[in-house]
Amino acid sequence: MDLTGWVEFFVTGLSAQLSEVKARGEQAIRADVIAASKKLNARQASLVATFLERSKLTLAETEKRFPDVARRTLQRDLKLLVDAGLIGERGHGATDPTRYYAWLGGEP
Repeated sequence: MDLTGWVEFFVTGLSAQLSEVKARGEQAIRADVIAASKKLNARQASLVATFLERSKLTLAETEKRFPDVARRTLQRDLKLLVDAGLIGERGHGATDPTRYYAWLGGEP
């Protein structure tokens, strides 16, 4: 019984999964390093991790991610990240319905 094909299939799948795990681990470590260097609280660190994963978010998406946190608190958290140079605001003014926040690639 020749298992060569199955072993090749298994090793290819395993390699892909390990690459994904490695990338996620590097992303989590990067988020932790950025959060520590900027002295961010846990919620702000979670926002950084989210931006590393998705690269952009709207305030509404942020509210869905943190349903127990007041909108104004989330706005302050986002402003802190903007002021730290980690993210940027995109849109035309505070009332623009298409406004979103984008990751700027800030490093620790």
